[in-house]
Amino acid sequence: MTSHVRIRPDALSKIATAKGLRSRYALAKCLGVSQSTVGRVLDGEQWPGNEFIAATIKGLDIPFDVVFEVTGGDIASTPECAGVAG
Repeated sequence: MTSHVRIRPDALSKIATAKGLRSRYALAKCLGVSQSTVGRVLDGEQWPGNEFIAATIKGLDIPFDVVFEVTGGDIASTPECAGVAG
């Protein structure tokens, strides 16, 4: 099974609003990504890529798990990861 990083749009919206970013345009400008990328990710049309994830964490000064979650595959159960402590 493939793992993906999924965004929590409601959490991102609350944080953006609290930081004074009241539009997708303002959020995109803060993150240094295009407004269309913000729209596609928030609307669930596109998985957030590495650049989007890094820009969100750095630009909003938040931990990964505040607005993102990993879905899908169970990496810890693979033989390569057996016995690896987290």
